[in-house]
Amino acid sequence: MDRYFFDVYNSEGQVLDEEGQLFASKESAKDEALRVLQDVARDEMPDRDLFKLTVKVRSENGADVFEASLILMSGWTADQA
Repeated sequence: MDRYFFDVYNSEGQVLDEEGQLFASKESAKDEALRVLQDVARDEMPDRDLFKLTVKVRSENGADVFEASLILMSGWTADQA
């Protein structure tokens, strides 16, 4: 099993994973990164028009091995009345 670290980046800064988690495969680590991205987005959904959230996965040797981002853009359309 390999240890992977899941670092979270948003417009307010970064949270680096100091402990990591063990996974049997890269695919399992990818699935966890996507779960983390969804959970953090749900918890931190902002009340602004632009928000970017990224989860970067590092291997035990510190190499970036996977990255997933979620970008929220919202705004009113022009009034057609």
